[in-house]
Amino acid sequence: MKKPLALLLAALVFAALASPAPAARAAQAKRPVTVATMIDAEGAVVGAMMVQLLRAAGIEVIDRTEFGTPDILRMALVAGEVDLVLDYTGSGQYYHEVDSTDVWSDAQAGYERTRELDLPNDIYWLAPASANNTEGLAVRRAFAQEHDLRTVQDLADYANAGSPVKLITSSSFAENVKGLQGMEEAYGFRLRADQLIVLASGNTSEMLKALYEERDGVNVSLVYGTDGALSQMDLVVLEDPKSIPPVYLPAPVVRGETLRAYPEIEEILKPLFESLTLETLQRLNAQVAFEGRPAAQVAAEHLADIGLLPTP
Repeated sequence: MKKPLALLLAALVFAALASPAPAARAAQAKRPVTVATMIDAEGAVVGAMMVQLLRAAGIEVIDRTEFGTPDILRMALVAGEVDLVLDYTGSGQYYHEVDSTDVWSDAQAGYERTRELDLPNDIYWLAPASANNTEGLAVRRAFAQEHDLRTVQDLADYANAGSPVKLITSSSFAENVKGLQGMEEAYGFRLRADQLIVLASGNTSEMLKALYEERDGVNVSLVYGTDGALSQMDLVVLEDPKSIPPVYLPAPVVRGETLRAYPEIEEILKPLFESLTLETLQRLNAQVAFEGRPAAQVAAEHLADIGLLPTP
């Protein structure tokens, strides 16, 4: 039986009033954005800036900065346990099966390839910073001068002569063909197990402190390009003329579901990452790792300096 027209109109009006508008439904569907980073000074300070910018834009954030090691962070992102992370473009080669890793020796090409590979996972790499946080080997300046060490080849010759070498590094670098294994192959040396201290974490603050204090005979340490303690600790990075490790540009990486809910995230974070030059990250990291300043405070000051937030 057909409903009277008046009843039909009344039902339509009631349904319209009872159902939220599209914008309201979208707002209801949105959930907090979980921001996570690796366990190091850079993760702490850049993560804090990401959190502060999103909150200033009115986005509810769950702060999981200094969340875990690179593999744990990646697994959490893929599983949807976190929504927005700080990662590095060169890591794309380890997240996917690839025939060749040569593309990651080029900053732009490596970024584009990593971004392309993650699209089927509904994961988006936003515009990266220009700073190359690549891996290298650092020694104390006095040690370098005493043994005339300027390059990785010099270190290889020093090790092959039977001189004492003790390297502290992360497991990811020690076991990598684009890391220590690649350097050993390219420069013709091999470190024994008793010449290595291998840590699960890639937190170089701990490694560089061991090098600086010459703890347990450590005289070589893994270092990243943006480490802030290099000048303060009077350390030097050995030149790698064969460019074994890939280019690692810091970039915000976000799940597609989150980006579709908050498309403004891309524009919110873009000027921040444009400001992160190599020298800037070294300075910010030094304030956290070497001076012991709170990452959130360092982050707020930098955002104020570049005009993205009011002076704290």
